[in-house]
Amino acid sequence: MAHNRGTKHISLDSMVFGKITNLNEECPDELYEVAELIMKKCKGLPLAIVTIGGFLAKQPKTPMEWKKLNSHISAELEMNQGLRNIKNVLNKSYDGLPYHLKPCFLYLSIFPEDQDIKRNRLVRRWIAEGYSTEVLGKSVEEIAESHFMELIDRSMKLPNKSTYFSQKVIDSCQVHDLMREISISKAVEENLIFRLEEGCNSNTNGMARHLSISANWKGDQADFESMVDVSRIRSLTVFRKWKPFLISDKMRFLRVLDLQDTRGLCNHHLEHIGKLVHLRYLSKRL
Repeated sequence: MAHNRGTKHISLDSMVFGKITNLNEECPDELYEVAELIMKKCKGLPLAIVTIGGFLAKQPKTPMEWKKLNSHISAELEMNQGLRNIKNVLNKSYDGLPYHLKPCFLYLSIFPEDQDIKRNRLVRRWIAEGYSTEVLGKSVEEIAESHFMELIDRSMKLPNKSTYFSQKVIDSCQVHDLMREISISKAVEENLIFRLEEGCNSNTNGMARHLSISANWKGDQADFESMVDVSRIRSLTVFRKWKPFLISDKMRFLRVLDLQDTRGLCNHHLEHIGKLVHLRYLSKRL
């Protein structure tokens, strides 16, 4: 943070955060540990560092108070007037996106928190969904690649890894926790993406175009059929162990089937895939 604790490397972000929150040598080690956890959630976003740091500076410097913020940061962003400014600004960042980038940004909410999203995976999915169209002599691939880089340039997502060939290439990205909250809420508002996860119940009605099944969802076939209208979905992404009932002939409009993070998948599970006549993208790891 803002002082030297042993020989540990201190990032510039941590130094700024420590300065804003007035951390000093008298603060207990446990408080610094919680501060580091909160800093990780800021992920270098200047607005988050300054606003959350300023809020903490006015709070009691006790590990209990700071742990409470760390555990419930999403709720605090909604309820606490001092932090609500972050969400308002981030909402304006979304509202200011060009029309063609908004669905690309909302599409990111399909993926789990802290997921390393490969560039090729995302670009190919966007193309399959029709989010990229040939224009002014540029191919759909070139347009989709430009969408990827423009979202990074606008800080709507974060570059993750770089590979060097003849030039620097960003080959994957992550979504900042706070931006992901915006993406999820907007996608739900527009009935674009349904995330089947722990906490969903039989009263939940998934009628969105994109279905994402989380690793923590433990439901059975009866639960699935009561909660999801599969006849409407355009993409299916599965992050849990495979079950045969997760795919159906009723998915007649399915364009994207992404099983890259699916466990327990065998070739015979997909023997009827030929009936999905609109399928444009298939990714699986056997």
